[in-house]
Amino acid sequence: MPNGEPRTNAGRNRGDKAGPMKAVAAVVVTFFPDEAVLERLEAVASEFACLVVVDNGSPMETCVRLSQWIEARGGVWISNGRNSGLGVALNQGVKQALNLDFDWAVTFDQDSRPEPGFAAALWTTHLAMPRAAVIGPRIQEEASEIGKYRWLRRHPRWPGCFERAPCRGKDLGNVTMLVTSGSMIELATWQALGGFDEGLFIDYIDTDYCLRVIRAGRQVAVAAGAFLQHRLGARESALLLGRDFRPTHHAAFRHYYIARNRLALWRRHALAVPHWAAFDLSYSLYNLFRVLVFEEQRWQKFRAMLRGTWDGLRGRKGAMK
Repeated sequence: MPNGEPRTNAGRNRGDKAGPMKAVAAVVVTFFPDEAVLERLEAVASEFACLVVVDNGSPMETCVRLSQWIEARGGVWISNGRNSGLGVALNQGVKQALNLDFDWAVTFDQDSRPEPGFAAALWTTHLAMPRAAVIGPRIQEEASEIGKYRWLRRHPRWPGCFERAPCRGKDLGNVTMLVTSGSMIELATWQALGGFDEGLFIDYIDTDYCLRVIRAGRQVAVAAGAFLQHRLGARESALLLGRDFRPTHHAAFRHYYIARNRLALWRRHALAVPHWAAFDLSYSLYNLFRVLVFEEQRWQKFRAMLRGTWDGLRGRKGAMK
């Protein structure tokens, strides 16, 4: 079968599963996954009526193992044969969910694991917040407490300013952006907005989509009862003056995409969503500090940032050349 074409045993009849699982599919993008990926996929598959996995160029033996496992469970397997970019893979998976008559899809990274009751909690928030077109989980990073994660919101009193709000006992509405992994998206809205921006290739895809949702008059929310085990980069503790800065230790090529795509999003959204632009500028300076002070290969990463900034100024998109 040609690369990028789905292999599936799934159909429009989604069986006897009740509740949200009749309306929600799971989409996972894989790229050179580790040995524990099947265990995490099992946790995802147990929550949803259909599992769609899109692979972006993993080794043949990995693809064979994954495809056999997925098809044995009635899922959908799509292999691109190369790294087509996260945006392309997400759009392929979500389009497949739409073709199978699902109304919503939850997108996952390959290293994420939902806790039991994940889908039901997202659906409960959807029923309580019908204006929300993107609903995300509470994120548990490795070696961190569940309550420490904060979400960006517009400051309630100061125009153009932002706040970082926790999600604890109740759902958190009107947040500005969510990470891709664990986010439930309404497929009618995804279709109306033209899907994810494939030209961004990797970084800022989730941020751009959330900002477009907000500008279209819909909301982005966090479900207090949905928990996701997820890694944000390769964070390690790094103490300075009693504060833990937890640098991400991204590879240099990621800093290229972050710097390049940041400029694309500033041009697109900064004036319309100024509190996000204020946060993103401050975060970019904070991240530069963490890279230069705490990380290895700092000058290689700094050069990648400069190259990404230059390409961003020139309006380049797609894969890094």
